[in-house]
Amino acid sequence: MNFKKSLMSRVVLPDDIIARILSFLPVRSLLQLRCVCKSWKTLISQPTFIKLHLHQSAKTPQIALISNSFNGFKIMPFPIHRLVDNTSSITLPHKIPFRLDDVDCYRLVGSFNGLLCILAKIFCHRFDEIVLYLWNPATRKLSNKIVFLHDYNPKLYKDPFRSWKFSFGYDNSTDTYKIVASSEMGREVKLFSFGTDDVWRNIQSFPLVHREYGVYSELGVSNSVHVSGSLNWLAIRNESRYDLYDCRVIPIDQFVIVSLDLKMETYRQLRILRGFDEAPLLEPILVVLMDCLCFCHDLHGTDLVIWRMKKFGVEESWTQFIKVSYQSFSYDFPKLILFPLCLSPNDETLILGWNGGDKHAILLNLRDDRAEKTTITNKVEWFRSKVYVESLVSTS
Repeated sequence: MNFKKSLMSRVVLPDDIIARILSFLPVRSLLQLRCVCKSWKTLISQPTFIKLHLHQSAKTPQIALISNSFNGFKIMPFPIHRLVDNTSSITLPHKIPFRLDDVDCYRLVGSFNGLLCILAKIFCHRFDEIVLYLWNPATRKLSNKIVFLHDYNPKLYKDPFRSWKFSFGYDNSTDTYKIVASSEMGREVKLFSFGTDDVWRNIQSFPLVHREYGVYSELGVSNSVHVSGSLNWLAIRNESRYDLYDCRVIPIDQFVIVSLDLKMETYRQLRILRGFDEAPLLEPILVVLMDCLCFCHDLHGTDLVIWRMKKFGVEESWTQFIKVSYQSFSYDFPKLILFPLCLSPNDETLILGWNGGDKHAILLNLRDDRAEKTTITNKVEWFRSKVYVESLVSTS
C-alpha cells in the first residue's frame, strides 16, 4: 500500500519541460535515451524537438577539423571555446570518432545545421562519376548517393570535375537543403533540392563572372558563403577591363556580390564599397562572422580589414568591423595568407586559418590585437575546416 502511495505521489513533469531539459544533452546521449521508453523515443524524433535541440546546440558551436594525417575521410568536431581557452595544450585524439570508411570522399563542400555536404569522385575504366552526400556525423547517418555527372566515355585529359564548383545552402522558408553547381569556366548553374524533385535542374545563369580561383580556391568547392537563405559569390563588375587572375589590378570598388536567393532561385547584386579605388595585394574574400556577411581585404600590404554588412541586403549597413596590422601576427608578409574562420562565442577572439608551412590556426584577440598560434599537433587543413553544430537533423 505504501508503495502504491509513493508511486501516486511522484512528481510528473510536463512534456514541454522534459523536452527543454533533454534539449541540452549531446546527440550521443539522446540516441541512447530513445531506448528508455516509447514516449521519449517519440519526443526525441519529433521535428519540434529537433529544432529545439538545434537551437541549444548552436550556442556552443564547433569547428569540423579535417587533417591530412587521417586515413580516409575523417572529421574531428572541436569546440570553439576549447580552442580559444587552451591554445597551449591542445592535442587531437588519434582515434577520430567521425569517419566514412565506405565512401571515397574528396572534399567538404559545406556545413549547415549539423549536416555536412560531401563531394566525391568515382574513377572506373569505363566511366567517371561525380557524386555528393549529406552526412550527419553525430547520428552517423549518410544520405543516398546524389549523382551529378556520370560520364560513360571519359576522354583523355578531359576532367569534368575541374569544370564545376559546388555550394551548399538552406532555404528556411521550405526547410529544404540545396546544392548548387556552378560552371567554373562559364555562367551555367544547376541546383538540387533535397526531398522535393531530387533532380538537378538548370536555373538562371550567373549575371557576372564570379571568382572561383586564387589562393583561397579549392578544387570542386565554391568560394560562396551562405547567409540568410542565400548563397553569395564575389564577382567583377567590368570583367573585360581586367586580368581576372591578378586581383592586384582590380580596385575594390569593382568587386560586387552576386547573391542567389535559395527560395526564389533568383539573383541580385550587392555593391561592397563605394569610392574605394585601392587595389588589394591579395584577393579579397567573403566570409560569415556572427551570422553576418563580411568582406575581407588587404589594405596597402600592411593591414587586414574586415567589413560587416550588419543588415543583409542593405548596402548602407556596411561598417568596418576589424582593421589589424600584419605586424600583430609576427610573421613576414606576403607569406601570411589568412582566412577568417569564425568568432569565439564571446566575440572577443577571431580564429583565422593560415597557409604557413606548419598549418596552424591563428587566434586574434580583438581587444588588444594580440595574435597567437594554436599548438594542435595533427596537421589540420584549416582552410578546409567549417563551422559545425551538432544536431539530430535527418539526411533524408
